[in-house]
Amino acid sequence: MKFVTSQIINASILWLCLVIGQSNALQSTVVDTWNGGFKGRFDIPLSESISNGWRITLTFSQQVTNLQISNADIVSNNNNRIYVLENKSYNSIFTRGSLKMDFIANTNGNAGRRASVELEVLPPPTPERGPDEYQCTCGYRVDYIDSWTGHLKARVTIPLSTPATSGWTLFLQFSDPVSSMQVFNGDNRGTRDNGFIYKVKNLQHNAYVTDQLVQEFIVTFTGLQPIIYPQLKDSTSCNCTDVMTTSVPATKASTTQASQTTLQGSTHGPTSLTTQATERMAQTVCLVSSCTCGSSITVKGRWSDNVKGEFSIPITTATNSWNLELRFSVPVDNIQIWNAGEVSKSKDQTTYYLVNLNNNGNLSPGQILTMEFIATYSGTEEPVWDVKLSGQPVCGEPLAITTQQSAVTTQGTPLQTAGSGCLESICTCGSNVTVLDRWSGNVRGEFNIPITTETNSWNLELRFSAPVDDIQIWDAVEVSSSADQTTYYLVNAQYNSNLSPGHTLAMEFIATYSGAQEPVWDARLSGQPVCGPGQPAPQTTQPSPTTQSASNTQSTVTTQSSTTTQSVATTQSSTTTQSTTQQATTQIASGCLVNTCTCGSSISVVTSLSGSLIGEFIIPVTTATTSWDVKLKFSVPVDDIQMSHAVVVSNSDDKKTYYLRNRYDNGNLSPGQTLRLRFVALYSGAEEPSVYDAELSDQPLCGDGQSTEQVTQSATTAKQITSSKPSATTTDQPATTTKGQSATTTAGQPATTTPGQSETTTGQQTATIKVQPATTTQGTEPVTVPGMPYPYYEVLEKSILFYEAQRSGTLPSSQRVTWRHNSFENDGNDNGVDLNGGWFDAGDYVKFGLPMAQSATVLAWGAIEFKDAYIAAQQWDWMLDCLKWATDYFLKCHTGPNEFYGQVGDGGADHAFWGRPEDYTGYRPSFKLDINNPGSDVAGETAAALAAASIVFRDSDATYADALLDSAAELYAFANNYRGVYHNSITNAGSYYASSGYGDELAWAAVWIYRANAAKGVATNHLIEAKNHYQTFNLQTEPWAFSWDDKKAGVQLLLYMITGESQYQTAIQNAINPWLPGGSVPYTPRGLAYRDQWGVNRYSANMAFLSLVAAEHIPSKATDYHNFAKSQINYMLGDGGRSYVVGFGNNPPTEPHHRSSSCPTSGTCNWNDFNAAGPNPQILYGALVGGPNNNDGFTNDRTDYIYNEITTDYNAGFQSAVAGIYELYLTGDTS
Repeated sequence: MKFVTSQIINASILWLCLVIGQSNALQSTVVDTWNGGFKGRFDIPLSESISNGWRITLTFSQQVTNLQISNADIVSNNNNRIYVLENKSYNSIFTRGSLKMDFIANTNGNAGRRASVELEVLPPPTPERGPDEYQCTCGYRVDYIDSWTGHLKARVTIPLSTPATSGWTLFLQFSDPVSSMQVFNGDNRGTRDNGFIYKVKNLQHNAYVTDQLVQEFIVTFTGLQPIIYPQLKDSTSCNCTDVMTTSVPATKASTTQASQTTLQGSTHGPTSLTTQATERMAQTVCLVSSCTCGSSITVKGRWSDNVKGEFSIPITTATNSWNLELRFSVPVDNIQIWNAGEVSKSKDQTTYYLVNLNNNGNLSPGQILTMEFIATYSGTEEPVWDVKLSGQPVCGEPLAITTQQSAVTTQGTPLQTAGSGCLESICTCGSNVTVLDRWSGNVRGEFNIPITTETNSWNLELRFSAPVDDIQIWDAVEVSSSADQTTYYLVNAQYNSNLSPGHTLAMEFIATYSGAQEPVWDARLSGQPVCGPGQPAPQTTQPSPTTQSASNTQSTVTTQSSTTTQSVATTQSSTTTQSTTQQATTQIASGCLVNTCTCGSSISVVTSLSGSLIGEFIIPVTTATTSWDVKLKFSVPVDDIQMSHAVVVSNSDDKKTYYLRNRYDNGNLSPGQTLRLRFVALYSGAEEPSVYDAELSDQPLCGDGQSTEQVTQSATTAKQITSSKPSATTTDQPATTTKGQSATTTAGQPATTTPGQSETTTGQQTATIKVQPATTTQGTEPVTVPGMPYPYYEVLEKSILFYEAQRSGTLPSSQRVTWRHNSFENDGNDNGVDLNGGWFDAGDYVKFGLPMAQSATVLAWGAIEFKDAYIAAQQWDWMLDCLKWATDYFLKCHTGPNEFYGQVGDGGADHAFWGRPEDYTGYRPSFKLDINNPGSDVAGETAAALAAASIVFRDSDATYADALLDSAAELYAFANNYRGVYHNSITNAGSYYASSGYGDELAWAAVWIYRANAAKGVATNHLIEAKNHYQTFNLQTEPWAFSWDDKKAGVQLLLYMITGESQYQTAIQNAINPWLPGGSVPYTPRGLAYRDQWGVNRYSANMAFLSLVAAEHIPSKATDYHNFAKSQINYMLGDGGRSYVVGFGNNPPTEPHHRSSSCPTSGTCNWNDFNAAGPNPQILYGALVGGPNNNDGFTNDRTDYIYNEITTDYNAGFQSAVAGIYELYLTGDTS
């Protein structure tokens, strides 16, 4: 089929003709013309994928003396008229879209120009090894889930004729060699036979497998995409086949079409996005003024709107940590990179700022840092890139790039260079500054400061001529900024604190500004000589601190240029009222309140507010230690102190002395260092505790008991600060509750304030929680607690609202989430049953039985353990309403003694739809479990949920509680008598929530039914059965996590709580202790326990909840477990640098991966709304998103489901842990 199009430009005509398959359109563009030549572009739409390369014949009507084309190789030229082009190594594969290419033709002034384009698709080669060369386990199944350039994601399912009781070994055999493999739920033991065979062993948590082994993995390859042939050791072997099963991943609905297209019509597995070789650009060609010497870049693959690239950087200077700039010629919407942490990106999306991971920070001379990435772009031009690695020499000339899309300039000459020319009276002698780049509202700059005085820590003032909204800097830590945003206060990073004479401190940054004037700047480094015109200011003079107006933001930290620091504490002030700021201008030296304090220590008051102050103490270290304690002594009682770089262990009865301990990351102190800590002190007395001293363990003591000199303070006016916390209403005495007891009155119906609106408060908070609480009448407002860093009652309210947003079916009149409407009221009609109700699993509309039931169990457990917290938060009635929505649905699903509906909705059909649930008209089946189609895991988990909920409802509705418990016992019997994993019966669930086994659910159900009957006053033999399951299924082993699929840790804890037996105590401690600081579970830099990138917040929150419950029964571990739980939950609420809860706190997520909240209030809603930029139109209050990457980075983008996924099981453990922490503060147990 031939298509012709023409475009006339300056009387020159370019004809492009196309011969290709069944294509029905041709887009052509004449980009530019000039005397003697023209620039053309052909854009060939593809009706089918290209898997192994292509050849184009470009025929001109007249001679073309020179043809320039960058993305193809010219393999022949016939009389300068017929040019044959072939793909380069990096663009042999196209799965969809079009084959687009630009060229330049020189014609020696010929006026008439005509060219035809003919495309030939090359056939694929044959695989290196066929199925007859391997043996496979009989009955195996391979699901090819997804593929992209050089990568394949797959799942193997292997039936077991006998259970694997003590571990397993799996051999993954491939038709073509595999470069590397990432296994999600197994231990990759490496390759055998040069990449053709990989060995995978079990992990601790999945050594016991009953019915089938399921493993997912991603492989990388450089040749053909491989076919997979699995063999389980010691299993029955059969002949392997080339038969494939294609599957679309559960959470990647947006890629469904592309994945299916990729997998169709291939004779050798899914269509391969391969790279036979690589194309390297000339070394040290830079987009901007300079890039790392010797660096090279490679295009390794491309497909529609994506390019897979690689960079290689030779290392000439040793380093133990690094950061890197990846700079593109045009804006890039997103990058995926696996061996670096993404910190941020420039406003125009042309520069991405990366840092090393924990495992690749050390670089030595002679090594080469090589890294692959995928860049996604929406512009018409494919990006090229360069790299700049910190600490390595820079070279190169700027690459000539002249496109309208590119915001990168090649201007690299200094526009401002200041020897000792300073913006203010003085700056560091010899310092100079450089403008490296600029674009709209941004300037990228650099400063260089010569070092003349040695130091092992430093702070720096970066001062601008005009206000700067924000800065990004990678080799220093931003502590605070001045009120007018013209000065930013920085301190050293851990790796660059030591500066020696003769060195130069060089640092780049990006400054974002909204004013009309581009700022210039200077820098002042502590401990170095200062120069410049004007009257020199004393080196110890500090600018006034800034008090943040938003609640729960970082308190201001002012830096002392004359003091060496080991760590800088940035604390969070939780009590904020309108006041006048006081700043200390005089430090106190070595006078002690009592007999002794640490020799040479000094103190200061940084900021003073009504009822609180920020203080700082500095203690010189003369004796080395690996752990330390501090005794902080005040002149008057202090109600509470808060600090982020030390753990508050306890306080004296008179509240004048607080005992502190090092954190997990700052226990090592060496002679010559100083311990510098800041804190917030909250007080209710008339006298400010501005006089205090500190005593550091193992350091020499001085002092004579004389009172310290008075601190001189100067008053400065601060911004108005308004608390966002509602005051508790009390009459005579503060409202308090005693742990384990309900308040004397039942909580009324919760207040119906709109989430997100602050309630008006007047005066100071009236609720005071004492260490020894007294029970009083509860009011209508939540109980607030001085010193509580976050309003946990608000988090509980909003989390319950999230579950309202997840409701399926006919919504009640009390529904507060008004943008949701009735949906799926006919669920179950296909089988003649009523399955109206329940929760949607995540951002989709399937009702998956296993995670829904687990969510209900954990929510009920939290309500049992921390009922007082819900009552104090005025949320108890709403909690009952929330839980009943799930349990009512479970009762409907239990249609007979041996029947249970474990799922409603088809995952594939559902995930192909983006819109409101009430607009869905697709396939929606219901799936039943029975004696011929068992599902012990789902039935057992639902039995546990119903039993736990019966305890919650026992006091308020005994009849309903009995109905729940009766159903639980019947479901448990069904699960126990007819055993099997549910996804063998409901195969549709296997791609989304495949179960690893049912033994833990059987024990889990039995122990909950025993506990529920005990709460009713009835003894049953379910405890014996739970213990038997515990032994039979090896549930004493250390679990990988506590989650919807693995209940071992919950079983261990409940059995210990009930029996007190040491074997269960040992097991639960072995489950929790690896999560504590210093354990085997790694941490992000800001302190989140990082078990897995998928739902990392969920795993940490679940373990935080178990830790809070366990702390009540293992007193020796209470402090450690409480501190761990608080650190994890507070990270998610804001300590991690942002909130991860939608509609709560500082900088919360605004684009959760959630269909209904992404839809506008009216009008159509479809995939355009999925791809739309900006926040979701509806606020999904209370939803906990998946979480950050392992370097605390987070992308607020609904299309990125790893970061922004929400599910009912994410919130369950989180909500229960929040209730537990809130109860700690209510009872005064905050040690």
